[in-house]
Amino acid sequence: MKTSAIFATLMLFVSACTPKEEVPDKLNAPENLTAAQTGLNSVRLLWEVSVKTYDGATIERAYEDGAYEKIASLAKDVLIYNDRSLTEEGLYKYRVALLRGQEVSPYAEVSFPYSRIPAPTDAKAEKTADGLVLSWTDNCTGEDAYLVRRKVGKGSMTDWKTLPANTETVTDPDVNLGSYEYEICALVSQERSAYASVRYEKLSTPVLRTDAVSKSWYMVYVPMTLESDGGYDCEVGICWKNDGSSGATVEDNVYTYQYEVSTGDNCFGSATWLEYGKTYQIRPWVKYDGRIEYYPEVSGRLEDNPSALNAEWTEVSSEYSMPSSIRLYRTSTSVTGRTVNAWYAIADMSAGDLELRTVKASSLTKPSDAVKNGLISGDVQVIINGGYFDSSQSLSYVMDRGTEKALGVKSVTRTFYDSGRNNVTRSYSLTRGAFGVDSRQTPSVTWLYGSKDWAYDCPLPVYNSGAPISVSSDFPSRKKTWDVYSAIGGGPVVLYDGRLPFDYLLTKDKGNGGRYVGNPELLPDDIFGPSVRPPRTAVGCTADGKIVLMVVDGRDAGGSKGVTLDELARLMKGIGCTYALNLDGGGSTVMCAGPAAQILNVPSDPANGTGTHGKERAVMTFVALVKK
Repeated sequence: MKTSAIFATLMLFVSACTPKEEVPDKLNAPENLTAAQTGLNSVRLLWEVSVKTYDGATIERAYEDGAYEKIASLAKDVLIYNDRSLTEEGLYKYRVALLRGQEVSPYAEVSFPYSRIPAPTDAKAEKTADGLVLSWTDNCTGEDAYLVRRKVGKGSMTDWKTLPANTETVTDPDVNLGSYEYEICALVSQERSAYASVRYEKLSTPVLRTDAVSKSWYMVYVPMTLESDGGYDCEVGICWKNDGSSGATVEDNVYTYQYEVSTGDNCFGSATWLEYGKTYQIRPWVKYDGRIEYYPEVSGRLEDNPSALNAEWTEVSSEYSMPSSIRLYRTSTSVTGRTVNAWYAIADMSAGDLELRTVKASSLTKPSDAVKNGLISGDVQVIINGGYFDSSQSLSYVMDRGTEKALGVKSVTRTFYDSGRNNVTRSYSLTRGAFGVDSRQTPSVTWLYGSKDWAYDCPLPVYNSGAPISVSSDFPSRKKTWDVYSAIGGGPVVLYDGRLPFDYLLTKDKGNGGRYVGNPELLPDDIFGPSVRPPRTAVGCTADGKIVLMVVDGRDAGGSKGVTLDELARLMKGIGCTYALNLDGGGSTVMCAGPAAQILNVPSDPANGTGTHGKERAVMTFVALVKK
């Protein structure tokens, strides 16, 4: 054999007999790191290691937002550490890394809310025939009791049961469809441990029933009952298409009744601003768990809106030395067979010589005195009473020349009978109408939740005896910026884009006091109703921006029998108004004109205690047309 061949064979033999160098595995972080309290001042850390070759571990700790500090070095294969040096209650953060020579693995991290009282652990919930069985591990010694708190759906977490010391289980028999959350803690004297938490859910598809559709001047009303909420936090509503075709979704026109509805709740959907004479296919829906369930469509159409009342008006401007930009009119007309006396002033703001003023007095003041005493600066041409008030404050919104003088009422309390004929009182958030002009004296009408910063294109859909509903930036419509320089609040809005945005045709339950679904501004019974005819005061505007102030006498003052709200709207519609707001009426109704603030109408309050009408009432706010 050649020497080179022998050498090659020998080298192969040596190579085969030489052991290979072992390559260490990757130094990964510890796994499944947990922390649990084991005593009054101790916490136990547990972890797992998948790395085969390493030298040991290092443990660091931080308290609250402080820096990490090393607290221990451990030998290889030690997978537990007891930290017995906890002193201050609060959040402790731990991190554990493996070591190999100078190499340090990534950290495994865990946080632990320390209490001097060890918290229960391993909370579980299991549904049985007897109810929902809660269980946990008792880690505390010497506790006085255990406290269990409960939260149902979107409700608040409240104390539910207090249990004897050493208890580790309790049964909740009142668990049906829905979402339930529990918190368990140990009690020692007045102190509580940290909570152990557990959640249980049992859910199904909601079931919605739709009843017969009703129609009115203003809206098509779809009564609905949520027969089962499926255990979800549900929203209920309707949707429809502008062209009346089928297959609407919530991306089309949508109305949401309430953001949280439960089993058994009677709900409704209101389709508003529909076209007259057109039939609409309205689709009810339920929104839950990020999904929408649509239900069979129902048909609906509006009743014809009440027509304008075209009274014969006589101009009386010359009797009060009005500038040419203001015209004054009066009428004595017949409304549904009743004599009605009314006055209105119409102002052409485009002439540039007039300004609408909305004024709040510091105390109750007669409108004529507000002019004579100089409460309103400038040359007052016409003044009427303003919004609602009590003995010491305005209850309606007032802004005068860019400054808010009074906020509108944001909630009211109403009492009604429930199904058992028991008195029930509820507090309702509400939006009320307001009329205003910008700095150019351009008029507009809106609904306010307290102030101009919460303005909407429609009212909050509440009604007496219904469920309270909350106002938000997106409900009852998207909140808008209302550009106003002077404004007055009142209610209700009686004309909006030429329509009556309220009605008497719909009630929730006629046996329940006849509360009107079509009274979303929650006006009391002496203002709202198909047979309520007190004196009325209103402010409105025409399509070309002229401003109208109107008063209508009632209660037989001067022989006038008064008007209902719809009749007031029809009178204003008859003189060209497209938007109008009802103000405070009754004994407050008054209109004064000219430099001497002469009273035009006959106020309904008795004069000098004789029982004869004609006494001007002191009020809190005023609306005036002032010559610049």
